[in-house]
Amino acid sequence: MEAELVERRRAWWPRTVRVRLTFVASLVFAVAFSAAAFGLVNVVHNNLVDKIESTQNAQLAELAAALEQNDAQASELRPAYVLGDDGRLHPVLRPPPRRNGYLDSRLVIQTAAGNVTVVAQRSLAEVDSTTEKLTRIMWFAVPALVLLVALATWYLAGRALRPVEAIRLEAESITGSTIHRRVPEPDTDDEVGRLARTMNAMLGRLERSSQRQRQFASDASHELRSPLASMRTNLEVALRNADRAEWPAVAARVLAESARMEDTVSDLLDLARVDEAQGDVAVESLPEVDLDELVLDETLGEHRVPIDTTRVSAGRVHGRSEQLTRMTRNLLDNALRHARSQVVIALHVDAESNMVELTLDDDGPGIPSEDRERVFARFTRLDEGRARDAGGLGLGLSMVQTIVERHGGTVAIDDAPLGGARLTVRLPAV
Repeated sequence: MEAELVERRRAWWPRTVRVRLTFVASLVFAVAFSAAAFGLVNVVHNNLVDKIESTQNAQLAELAAALEQNDAQASELRPAYVLGDDGRLHPVLRPPPRRNGYLDSRLVIQTAAGNVTVVAQRSLAEVDSTTEKLTRIMWFAVPALVLLVALATWYLAGRALRPVEAIRLEAESITGSTIHRRVPEPDTDDEVGRLARTMNAMLGRLERSSQRQRQFASDASHELRSPLASMRTNLEVALRNADRAEWPAVAARVLAESARMEDTVSDLLDLARVDEAQGDVAVESLPEVDLDELVLDETLGEHRVPIDTTRVSAGRVHGRSEQLTRMTRNLLDNALRHARSQVVIALHVDAESNMVELTLDDDGPGIPSEDRERVFARFTRLDEGRARDAGGLGLGLSMVQTIVERHGGTVAIDDAPLGGARLTVRLPAV
């Protein structure tokens, strides 16, 4: 039953905002102005009657005063007097009856000869004529003004909603392949302007999310193709020479390639989680993290070369602990992979810029200056010895840069005093 009532209401209720605004505004104005017009007619009528009545009362008072002066000649007084249109009193034998359509004012005067009644009667035909003319004017004025309000509302609503329609048309035409497009933004700071900017911000987030998804698919296909091809090649060669194949060696090679695939998938998933985790959340709203504790925790245990952490001091930042841990681990793994004999880690707060600065130095081959920007791209491996190791996928430093930028910081590569590379991360301090 309720659904039926809703459907009936939808059937007669205007479907567009412009029509609804025009209908409601015209209805409200018609009711309000009709009430005001009715009140105006009544006020005019009452004011005219009151004015006539006050004039008659004033005239009666003056004439009554004149009669009281003739009180000595009481014998000449009549029981009643009528005020004529000429402004004079006319004696009558008895007070005239009240008549419809006339304003009747009476004043009783006590004299020595008895009570004398003075009567003034004036026709209200002129008042009724004026009121009728005003009413006829209102009968034409109210519909005309309602129509004018309806036209003005229709025009203004159309102008106000024109940007909304433009936004709707543009949003309707945006698809997955055209998500780079944006809706038009009016040069106003009203609700429509804020709506357009909010929609464009949403489209920007959707575009970035779509780009991350495509990037993930591209990265996965790029990195998984090689181990899959290697595994297939090993198995096909072994099957062609099944009687002479060294199956334990084949199994070892396939197992190594599957482990490589597992590491690749794990790194790609971690990178995808980093891309999606923070989004547009303000860094200041994230919890506080002791970055020095994360660094020291990652350096525990046995490593290929010694790690010097004597220069690590306290430093607190806003961020996600798991992401900052992954950032520190990737930086440390990169330094350990290429260091010859030692790695030096330093952490301190730069009081002048209020930034926490983390540096990792190694004594490896270093990174040429022309390649220092390129190494942060995904799947980048340099031809020189620093990135040409067996285990690197080229995702570690890319993940570091993504995490650092999401936390409002910067990462840079310089020459280390030890002769290798120095990676410096700067994050806003708490």
